[in-house]
Amino acid sequence: MAFDIKGKTLAEFASDIQSGIGAFEVGDFDDLRTIGMAASLAIQLRGLPEIEYSVLAQVSDARFNIPSVALKSVLRTLSEVGMVKLYEAGRTIEKIDPQVPYFEDVFDRIGDYSGEFKLTETEQAMVTIMSELQSRPENRDRLLSKTGMESKLAERCIGIGSETGLVTSHRARGQTVLLSPVYFADNNAGLADLIAKVGGDDFATVMSVLSSHQGWPLSMIVAQQKIAGKPLSKVQVELIGLLASENMLKPPTIEIGTFQETFLFTPRPGAARLSPGKRDIYERAMALLSAVRKGQLLPFKYPIRKPAVVLNALLRDGYLSANTEARKQYGKVAATFNIGSFQETKPGWHEFHLRRTEENVEAVRMAINLAEGGSARVEMREDHEARALLQMDDNYVSSVLGSKKLRERQKITPSFAAREQWEQLTLKLV
Repeated sequence: MAFDIKGKTLAEFASDIQSGIGAFEVGDFDDLRTIGMAASLAIQLRGLPEIEYSVLAQVSDARFNIPSVALKSVLRTLSEVGMVKLYEAGRTIEKIDPQVPYFEDVFDRIGDYSGEFKLTETEQAMVTIMSELQSRPENRDRLLSKTGMESKLAERCIGIGSETGLVTSHRARGQTVLLSPVYFADNNAGLADLIAKVGGDDFATVMSVLSSHQGWPLSMIVAQQKIAGKPLSKVQVELIGLLASENMLKPPTIEIGTFQETFLFTPRPGAARLSPGKRDIYERAMALLSAVRKGQLLPFKYPIRKPAVVLNALLRDGYLSANTEARKQYGKVAATFNIGSFQETKPGWHEFHLRRTEENVEAVRMAINLAEGGSARVEMREDHEARALLQMDDNYVSSVLGSKKLRERQKITPSFAAREQWEQLTLKLV
């Protein structure tokens, strides 16, 4: 099995795997989880003031699934890449001063540093499987053939994935289809059946073009048989329709005249499972971008040229200049999600004003990322409640976390090969 996933990409997958595994202990993974923990912790520390180690140890264990026994190693990794400054007495860490850069730089730096680690064969295989399942579910036999992975190694990773929730296995139309709930969170069984029917290549094409053009109107895709000038086959267009009907492409709708238009988005970005609050923010971002796409591609009169420019203006100025289409275009966004309100400047002309709450500001930023063909995945991993706890004193944190029952860490059974080697070793000692 050739392994060529390195640098920033490796750091991102390691973070995905760490987020997916959560509180499970997996003896097969060591350096991979250290890399993932370092990336995940850096995201949470960004922008915070100095933190007492005792506070960080409690919060990291309870909220970030970084046990205290691993925390020092993770912090020293972050220290070596220049993202935290450690204040120590001897070898005892007393305080941490976060110096974390912009989100994307986190993965660049940790990705560069990951070359210091030598991943085990199982760690390499898990990263390879996750990379294959990121863009599409995959037939198990085809995945093994494509990657050159041995069946035993694949089964070990699939077993770990099954127990931790990283990978699910479905029988559909006589095939075993693998998918990752980390990337495809809704209707897994239906998605597996669909992939078994149409194959993986068309699905990968559809996901690729949609991820670069989030919020594209379904009616235009069907009528034109293309997205932003990229031609689609008949099967690919039918697949998009099926995915939308199964609610796998998160299609918001906006009323346009006497009919409703559906705007398509890929499954939510992000490794961590979304909390209800984050899901609501992502829903707002999709609704807002859908409204702007409507003005771009299905205008009543005057088309929007660049959606990201409009959204940046809304974020920067707090409002959009008055026009005669504002109420029709943003009416559902304002009424359903309370993102904004309207101010009439003259009869028939309205400005759309942003309600500048923390949630709405984050939703606009997500919408900008999506409009630019990017991803909101990193920002969506922040745990704001946990970040608030990191700025409290030790006693307060102890009382808050002590009032909640912390989940006991579950251990994944060691592989047969590991057990066999241990037994041979112990027999020699008798």
